[in-house]
Amino acid sequence: MERYCKLITRRLLTLVTMIFLAVTFLGCSEPMVSDMEAQLQESGFMIEQELQRYRNASKVASRVVSLPPAQAADMEAERRELDRMVERGDWQTLFN
Repeated sequence: MERYCKLITRRLLTLVTMIFLAVTFLGCSEPMVSDMEAQLQESGFMIEQELQRYRNASKVASRVVSLPPAQAADMEAERRELDRMVERGDWQTLFN
């Protein structure tokens, strides 16, 4: 009888622990988390706009000012890499 009582107690404690963990993990979707995600998304859109503005400005500036070939190649490679990062969705790492 004592073994049966210990078995029931152990199963009950396991069930209570599982319920506690489930409630804890379900509580992670608080408004603060969604606000932070919205802020991150807004920052991403702002970065994409700045990159687009930079691309447009660099096209105009390249017509007016001619850079040394090595510097122009470096800037073009950096721009291509930023474009690839935005296309892959890695723009979030730009401001970390």
